[in-house]
Amino acid sequence: MMEEDMTLFSPEILQGFLGGIGDGFMLTDLEGRVLYGNRAAKEILGYAEKPGERPLFSELCPLVDVVSGQPFPDPLAQAVTEERSVGLAKNIGILRDGQPVFLSATCSPIKAPDGSGRVLGGSVILRDVTRMRGLEMKVESDQRYMRAVFSAAGTGLCILNAEGEVVDINEAALSVMQTTYEECVGLQFGDAFRCENSLEHGCGHGKACRHCPVRNHIEAAAADDSFSGEFAMSMRNMRTNGALWLKLSVSQTTSLKGKQIIVSIVDESARREYEAQQERARKAAEEASRTKTRFLSNMSHELRTPLNGMLGMLQLAGREPLTGKQQVCLDNARQCAEDLLHLINDILDFSKLESGRMKLEQSGFDLPQLLQRICAIYRDLAESRGLAMELPDTGRLPRFIRGDALRLRQILHNLLSNALKFTTEGKISLTVCRGEREKQPVLECCVGDTGIGISEAEQKRLFHAFTQVDSSPTRRFGGSGLGLMIVQKLLDAMGGGIRVESAPGKGSRFCFWIPLIETDRADWEPRGQEVLMNPCPGLAAGGDGTADVSDLMAYCREKLKKGKEETP
Repeated sequence: MMEEDMTLFSPEILQGFLGGIGDGFMLTDLEGRVLYGNRAAKEILGYAEKPGERPLFSELCPLVDVVSGQPFPDPLAQAVTEERSVGLAKNIGILRDGQPVFLSATCSPIKAPDGSGRVLGGSVILRDVTRMRGLEMKVESDQRYMRAVFSAAGTGLCILNAEGEVVDINEAALSVMQTTYEECVGLQFGDAFRCENSLEHGCGHGKACRHCPVRNHIEAAAADDSFSGEFAMSMRNMRTNGALWLKLSVSQTTSLKGKQIIVSIVDESARREYEAQQERARKAAEEASRTKTRFLSNMSHELRTPLNGMLGMLQLAGREPLTGKQQVCLDNARQCAEDLLHLINDILDFSKLESGRMKLEQSGFDLPQLLQRICAIYRDLAESRGLAMELPDTGRLPRFIRGDALRLRQILHNLLSNALKFTTEGKISLTVCRGEREKQPVLECCVGDTGIGISEAEQKRLFHAFTQVDSSPTRRFGGSGLGLMIVQKLLDAMGGGIRVESAPGKGSRFCFWIPLIETDRADWEPRGQEVLMNPCPGLAAGGDGTADVSDLMAYCREKLKKGKEETP
């Protein structure tokens, strides 16, 4: 630089103008040696001025691409050579103490003021943009992350502008719409989807568009920034000519691009079809169950009629003079018929309980009398097997209670017969007392035995249909496996419950309870042993399917007498 030109840029003058500004400023000669640098420039580049030294700008500011680490050409030399201003790219800066410092800089040539165009040197304006660039990089990273999430989301996402036109859409939504990004961007939502209602006049202009929930929700979201709506609908996509069940939600958001509408799209067609299949399967299973129940009920009735007749005939035959061998055969036949009848009765009860057709009576009955009669039967049976039976103390019980006496007797019969079946020595017992559950009076009954007992694992299966403690082909004890299940179902219907206490080799104790409703009289008197079905044509039966055994015996005697008279 010429000596006479130096006065134009004396340090005193420059310091007066530029010393206090926030941006760094540097003045160099044609060779790039620094003639002046203000305080901000020294702080940014991290150097201290020494008297008599004129360091090169390229040495004070060794520029690099901070991201890649590659050196960056000296912009000041380029500006002086090309006689034009030169700036820095976005990621250019220096490494200060090993840390990147992002810079914004403008390098310009300084020309002589005489109008000759002669270049005297160069100027550099510097700014440390590390913090701003860090924020920009974070925003860029967040944008990349959100874009990745948007693109990879399993839920279809479609971004619309305030006019309802598609401005962005992810892969999941494109898959539902069966289209490409280029085909749908810029179109109305219905046009992009190829909705059947938009084919003729375009989305929003068809007759059906007036009532389109998608259109209505988009317009509502555009008008109200707090709007958010979710709905499901069936739409026909003309690309696939198939109806889709879609679950959509619509809401408004605001971005740098202004007001935007977000539409999320979930294709529920597969789930709807699965649910429809499940519903069809459920209905088919229910119909099959009803058919099975009707079959069991009808067959049980048809089988019980001849069986009851056979039992009556066997009882009559037992009164005739027989040899010992004949009596044994007759007893075996009667026992088999009774077992079969009991099994059929259990199956009929099971079918009624399963179909919900079991009706419970609510009538007054004599509780002590019911207990005494059933105890008399099982006391004799226990004594015949060498067992003792502990009887309940009926003196402390109410005389008359309201409920279903027939089903209570059935529950006691099932539990006592099981106790008798599984006990070979010792005793069986029945205890009955008043109790209270949830502040309500109940009747508590416990049936105990000293039999084989039940393991904890077997107890979990006790009340399942067709389940027995020993289900092996070589089991010692018979039975249908329905008795305890029927007991539990009956107790549930009565508003009661049952529990079991048992251990292998230590016997069992079944305790159940039913609501206790006392009354002052009995509504009916039992007529003795009941026969659950009318065993013979023409023989009257009660509404509950019972008939008096004496009537049955009289009927059988009449038939036998008539048969003898007709025999030649």
